[in-house]
Amino acid sequence: MAKKKDDAFDQAYSRGAKVKRFFTIIVFILTVITCIQLFFIHDSKQFNRQVFSLIQYIAFFLILNSPKLLKKYHLEVPVEVYIVVTIFAFLGLVLGDGLNFYGRIHWWDSLLHFASGVILSFVAMWMIQMLIGRHERHQLLDTVLIYIFVASFSLAAGAFWELCEYTTDDIFMTNNQQYMASTRGTIITKNDVPLVGHAALTDTMKDLALDLAGALVVIAYECSKKGIQKKIKKKKSGETPKMSE
Repeated sequence: MAKKKDDAFDQAYSRGAKVKRFFTIIVFILTVITCIQLFFIHDSKQFNRQVFSLIQYIAFFLILNSPKLLKKYHLEVPVEVYIVVTIFAFLGLVLGDGLNFYGRIHWWDSLLHFASGVILSFVAMWMIQMLIGRHERHQLLDTVLIYIFVASFSLAAGAFWELCEYTTDDIFMTNNQQYMASTRGTIITKNDVPLVGHAALTDTMKDLALDLAGALVVIAYECSKKGIQKKIKKKKSGETPKMSE
């Protein structure tokens, strides 16, 4: 039994190492290309765009190495969580901000917020499983309360992210909250026109709604999974044992 656990751990660690190696190579190439382009750009907007992309790549490198940093504080990150977060960070930091998918593809931001709702909900389920595993007295925790926690966790994390976006926009004059009418890109100029009134709140409210939608998808998935498990148990309990000849 212990050997199987060790084999599963080794396989998971190997997958994590492969994911890290794959993304490291891609982002390293993008970083080198971006640094070279900085010497040949004369337009200020394009130069700021490239510098911003470079910052996103550096941030992604930090996420790639976050398990080592957290391990110093005795925090072990599950390989599955690391892989999912790494892929999500690549879609957001590298493709979204670095390569300006937010500006080029109008639904990219919505896709990532929906995906974040799903990911955060699975993280919340993992946290609950960890608590149940450590404290047996919580094993009878009401399923409804678990689902409420999952949805609340996803919304709370989404709201915190919106606060971070608002703060970043306010300090660095960016467009993370999509409050500009003239562009969907993160980098803005003095010529860009902001949204006014109720329209300026649309992106924030849509992002929170997508976070909740992602959580509801995970909850529906967990409900269906438990429903299938109950049917299997009922079917097994309804079977009559065969008489030995």
